[in-house]
Amino acid sequence: MKKFSTLLGSVCALVVANLPLPALAIPSDFDYKSGKEEYYPLPDLSIPYRTLPRRFDFPIITEVDVDDSISTDSPITDAFVNNLPPIPTGITLDELLRYRAEYTASIEAWGEEVTECLNKKPRLLRVSTGNPVIINGEEGTIVLNANNRAVCR
Repeated sequence: MKKFSTLLGSVCALVVANLPLPALAIPSDFDYKSGKEEYYPLPDLSIPYRTLPRRFDFPIITEVDVDDSISTDSPITDAFVNNLPPIPTGITLDELLRYRAEYTASIEAWGEEVTECLNKKPRLLRVSTGNPVIINGEEGTIVLNANNRAVCR
């Protein structure tokens, strides 16, 4: 008898599960998929490389720009070394002090240039369009050289 009651209960559960139920959700007047997309003119279209809404897509994948024309790993230091004044042989102490002052000024200028470079941002390109990413109205200046090293240009 116990098996019969279990079988009867299972059959009743199957019948009830297959009965149609009335919809419980209340349809909304708002449908986020209906309606045509509207685009409004942007205030300043003179900004270069602007991505208009129709061309905008996700994901936003970026990469650092590569400049193959730069083959050195330290262009700032190379320019500094190449522009150092030569020290002649047989100079006097007074001339040595003057040359030391020139070298000190050159080293300070080199240090300021390196510090400026460290404070700059990389030049990012959007992979899908190839356009540079402009942040706060500026493009970055740090690029990858031919050796895949980050350098200021």
